[in-house]
Amino acid sequence: MATGACGINCDVCQLNLLGQCSSCGPGRSDLATGKSAAQKRTFGHPCSILECARLNHIDYCPRDCPSFPCDNFTGSNYPYGKGFLDMQQRRRSQGPPAVDPSGRRIEIDGSWWDVLADRDIGQVANFTLTDIDSGSGHLWFRFLNRDILVDTRRQCLMERRAQGWEKLVLPLLELTVLDYLSRVNHLHPLGREMVGTEDLADAAYFSGRNRLKTAALLTRYSNDPSGFTTAGRHIGGRIEQMGDAAIRLTPFPRIPVYYLLWQGNEEFPPRISILFDRSIESVLSSPAIWCLVTLCSYHLLRGTAA
Repeated sequence: MATGACGINCDVCQLNLLGQCSSCGPGRSDLATGKSAAQKRTFGHPCSILECARLNHIDYCPRDCPSFPCDNFTGSNYPYGKGFLDMQQRRRSQGPPAVDPSGRRIEIDGSWWDVLADRDIGQVANFTLTDIDSGSGHLWFRFLNRDILVDTRRQCLMERRAQGWEKLVLPLLELTVLDYLSRVNHLHPLGREMVGTEDLADAAYFSGRNRLKTAALLTRYSNDPSGFTTAGRHIGGRIEQMGDAAIRLTPFPRIPVYYLLWQGNEEFPPRISILFDRSIESVLSSPAIWCLVTLCSYHLLRGTAA
């Protein structure tokens, strides 16, 4: 493959076309091993980026490494400049794009917060198995590997940080939280049936542009099931014995989301299935299910940086 571990695509480089330079290849490839050995012979040492990727079993630093951009990039003139690296750091800290399946920005109407504020907070906590913060009296829960507080007075989400609760601006999560906590009306039993979107009463919603997106996950993990399960465990997931690799995520205490990876073979291509407990259609609208899966997939793609 012409793309090196650093992310540079040698197919678009004239030096490669002229035969003056060759690609390093993905970090886990034989091409990378050979390139590293050649660099040692020629220069006395290999490229620090390529060698780090090889030793850490990472194909592409910008896609696969939770530490990108690291000192191997910022301390060197190759292959990126400071402006590009600053942009990478900024965008990686912003969370997934706050847009719906059609690409429109998600706007949170304050009236949704008013509906939640009028509910019996103790009853909602019982229905969802969320907790009530002793200091503020607000609901809080563990979203993957983050503690989230639902502040109905300020009408915002808060995240627990080292210095205490801080405001979190994440519209996809805010919409999902408001939809769920305003909608749930009793303690739904779990474990009776596992379903995909095609099994839901509103299955027609999850077609066309509303289809749950798995292509990026397949690009990242189709040949890396151990990376898939490692990322799942890092965000609080539990390994399940399904497919070639499977993870059960719990973004809310009573809403499990299952990701199943099949690596494929000569007959079938690799694929990822996303499954739910049947109760999800009683507690979340279809748009909120789409938002929730988008969030879970984003954190899986972030890997151990999530």
